[in-house]
Amino acid sequence: MLHYQIAGHTVAIETPDASATAALLPNFDLFRVHDAANGVLFRLSCDLPLAVPSCPRYDSFEWNGIQYEVYNTPGGWTITMQLNNCKQVLYATHDWQHIYTDLSLVTKNEALFLNNFLVMAFGMASAPVKTVKMHASVIEADGKALLFLGKSGTGKSTHSRLWQEFVPDCALLNDDEPVVRLCSNGMVRVFGTPWSGKTPCYKNRSAEVAAFVHLYQHHENKLTQQKGLAAISSLLQSASVMRANSHNKELITYTLSDILKRTPVYRLDCRPDREAVSLTEQLLERSAL
Repeated sequence: MLHYQIAGHTVAIETPDASATAALLPNFDLFRVHDAANGVLFRLSCDLPLAVPSCPRYDSFEWNGIQYEVYNTPGGWTITMQLNNCKQVLYATHDWQHIYTDLSLVTKNEALFLNNFLVMAFGMASAPVKTVKMHASVIEADGKALLFLGKSGTGKSTHSRLWQEFVPDCALLNDDEPVVRLCSNGMVRVFGTPWSGKTPCYKNRSAEVAAFVHLYQHHENKLTQQKGLAAISSLLQSASVMRANSHNKELITYTLSDILKRTPVYRLDCRPDREAVSLTEQLLERSAL
């Protein structure tokens, strides 16, 4: 059994060879723990003879060049992932606490499938416990963090890179797939994860969220606070939601609404320059007051 703790939640993987499975997940190394002292978010079992359901598919989509198909059955969800001529299957109970796959977890060419199944399972299983995986680049300084949101190609990573260039003692926490959690004490925290897009930034640490900043490319730099529908829309656009599952979307929306009561959201129309960094730098200064 392998155990990994992400954003305070423990994931368990049953495997015939722990060393071989861990070798498929080098990005998880800093998140490995010895046991599940605080309970398990979900348990993944492997090497099972899973079949694609005969019912019509519920949804299909492409993500990062991989084709997914989703089937909703009376017992749970079946998800296939196909890359070239290779197709793998994952089955999850409706609560996402018990997950099964036909992966052996010991073969090197399974690494991409395993990582993608785990990130999907984590996003689904953690939704009921006030946890949301976001598409964002995160900068932290002095225990506080800013999450830069926006469509791919908007300049989130560029803005984080400019922060590191111009702001002393700041650091990149995650560049693409952080997790935001509304903690039991009411604090909103962002956590590093074993997933970070094209940037290998896998930090097992967290920071208090000072603000969310939705970036838009523009010829002028302007920072505006968002309220109401505009604010929740910015967060929803950047949240990982399984569109085929209305309950999941409802849970994520409730969590983001609660987060908005505690943490501001801004719109940054910007150029990729020092002046744009100065505008967002003020947000950390305000949160420290």
